[in-house]
Amino acid sequence: MLLMVLATTPTAAEEPRAPTVPSKVSQDACPPALRVVVDPQELKKQVRAAKTTTGLRKLLHPLGLDSKWERQECLRQEGPASAQLDVFRARILSADAQDFILQARGQACDALKLLDGVVLHPLGGKNTFCAIPMEFLPGVVESQSFRVVFSFENLTDPVRQVFRVEESDADSRNEYQTLSYWEAQEGSLRSIFTIESGSHMGFVHGSTEVKVTPVGDAFPRVLEVKESSRECGKVIDMPSGESVYEPSCTDAENEVRMCYRRKSPGAPGVYDKC
Repeated sequence: MLLMVLATTPTAAEEPRAPTVPSKVSQDACPPALRVVVDPQELKKQVRAAKTTTGLRKLLHPLGLDSKWERQECLRQEGPASAQLDVFRARILSADAQDFILQARGQACDALKLLDGVVLHPLGGKNTFCAIPMEFLPGVVESQSFRVVFSFENLTDPVRQVFRVEESDADSRNEYQTLSYWEAQEGSLRSIFTIESGSHMGFVHGSTEVKVTPVGDAFPRVLEVKESSRECGKVIDMPSGESVYEPSCTDAENEVRMCYRRKSPGAPGVYDKC
């Protein structure tokens, strides 16, 4: 997993600032099922030392990091497995305290990828946290082409950060990319912006490319989206009933700005066209 720190150059134009919504999870607000007591650095050592699905699951289960294992029969049985726990720090849930971000990644059942994570928000007691699932991580992946990289970015607030998530996958004829931003809202992580791109091969083929850049000095920042598309090949039906293949390509480009908006004051926000 690659952790990136992204920097952008502010532009002179600024959009009106919208007040941010705090997302602090208090002791009372955290559901009992999400409260955990864990030493992240000690757990990191234990996960690295685990060599079986049973041993690994025993460590990950209290954090909910095995919640999607039930979909795979082989993960419900004893077998070899290996994983490591990445531990990061960022202010995700509130501006008042740094959270632990844990990502478990590994291999099991020969070809299955394990990829899950939680945000641990401190609740006051020693090593006591509220475990918020990272919904953008799939838990278990069969595709060997699947990749996901996340980073932290000050996008909607000058102190609290959001996740920038870049996901890619491919099959024999297609490539898929998805860029999304996830913000802590009302005690959970929610997607506030998503855009897809990719390419497809075949008789008719094409591709789309997207570049998303935060701009402006004020918060929430504006997202500048530059997108392009190319489509090649089409079949034309002739009056005689014959079909003719035309290999020419059509190109298109577009730029759009997305602003962070709320339906009502204090409500969760999402990005929409400015």
